[in-house]
Amino acid sequence: MVEEYTRLYDNNTRDYYCLLLVLLSVCSPYLGYLSHRAPVQFQCCFHRVENCCGVALKRRQTASFELLFHWMEYYDDDCALRVVGELWTGRGADESALGGECWSVCFAPDESRLAWSAGYRQVVLIPWDRYKTCLSYQDEEGGADLQGEGRGPAVSAPEEIRLDTNFLVTSMAFGTSTPQEELESSSSRRKGYYMRVSCTKHLLLASGHNKGRIRVWDPYNGRLMLDLTDHTKPVTSLAFARDGSLRLASGSEDGTVKIWDMTDDGNMFKTLRDHRRPVRCVAWSPDSKLLCTAGDKQKVMLWSTVTYTVLCHLSGHYNDVLSCAFSPDGATLATASADTRVLVWDTCTGEPIRELNHVSPQPGIIYMSGSNSSAVNCVAFSPDGCHLATVCEDGLLRHWRLSSGQENVESARSSAEGDEMLNCSFSPLGGTLAVGHASGSVILFSAPAEVPSLLHLARMSLRRCFGDVVSNRSFLLPYSLKPFLQYRQW
Repeated sequence: MVEEYTRLYDNNTRDYYCLLLVLLSVCSPYLGYLSHRAPVQFQCCFHRVENCCGVALKRRQTASFELLFHWMEYYDDDCALRVVGELWTGRGADESALGGECWSVCFAPDESRLAWSAGYRQVVLIPWDRYKTCLSYQDEEGGADLQGEGRGPAVSAPEEIRLDTNFLVTSMAFGTSTPQEELESSSSRRKGYYMRVSCTKHLLLASGHNKGRIRVWDPYNGRLMLDLTDHTKPVTSLAFARDGSLRLASGSEDGTVKIWDMTDDGNMFKTLRDHRRPVRCVAWSPDSKLLCTAGDKQKVMLWSTVTYTVLCHLSGHYNDVLSCAFSPDGATLATASADTRVLVWDTCTGEPIRELNHVSPQPGIIYMSGSNSSAVNCVAFSPDGCHLATVCEDGLLRHWRLSSGQENVESARSSAEGDEMLNCSFSPLGGTLAVGHASGSVILFSAPAEVPSLLHLARMSLRRCFGDVVSNRSFLLPYSLKPFLQYRQW
């Protein structure tokens, strides 16, 4: 591993030195999430660079520093998708039709909880922080049991919380009053945030339902805290802002997107009506300054969350857009569509920069714009920004390595024949990939892990801290770095 990174410094390219100097001078706090397990030391010579990107250099010819890399959970030497656990309902896909599907599975930002919509109005909350290293299987009495293999003594069944929501669950999302950057750099601070509802926890769970309701729960005891009723059709997507403001965005089949303020007892203060067709997915950017909404009739919109006006329409799909996800630094956006493709966009320019085809060779527009068996149901970015996961109606889970060509993709099929994959999500640390199925079950995969390149970490830090550094004239970056910083090169 040392050779992999030291070769970056053997290349006498001033552009790379510029990028690394910016990382080391102003963006190093972003590396706080890296673990202490794999330290790597470097010594670099900077004596030929007098001034770079506005960073004044000391009169030292060498600079030494150490980066601490994190080996992701469930790390596998063969870097292949493999099943590490299962949350099983005991039903088949046919038995779960019209109400028994798992439409959502999500992780708490601090990895303390896993929420699983098990179908037929049931939501199961599992203490993920305690049992994420254990395998899950179904016991003889039908209860979930977790037992580690090769990770110490067996443990008892998790202290799960089961919620009877009284309505079919169509979407879920965790929200926290702690900003995302604080969750990554330090332990969470707990504080209350309601005016009338007494709550001293730092975490919320919102569930969307088929009758247009949104219910807000305390995930620590399962208590119903708020019941929000303003949508007139099923709530297809929920997302909390990541800045700790506890703003909740909801998309519905009624064609509207509504913004709720949990710090004001769930007050709905904004309605976005530009879609006019069913909204399938909503997503906040990591800095919560942008909101993406996607839905039927190929509509994808980027909104300013300051003025709640449309910044741009992303045009490129030929069918309904079913899912969207921002990269960890907010520089790119991935959208999944029923046209068999995933498009990756530049969030600053609104231009597509990558296309991932799920049918080879790529079909014609007539096939993509009509009903087909290769619609991409969901897309998710890995926390390191180097990978994408997609689930498709062809029955395959795909794990794309963005740093390579399109051909570098690994796939896995559902364990049960005919059990369609409906959604997928990465754990906050990225080691686990949860996939919800039409039977209501959830399969947990180990995501192929790798140590991101130092250049990629530098790029993520720059884009996350400063946004569009390419068009920002205060950054005197070399012209040859611009395609790299715009993710047009890896």
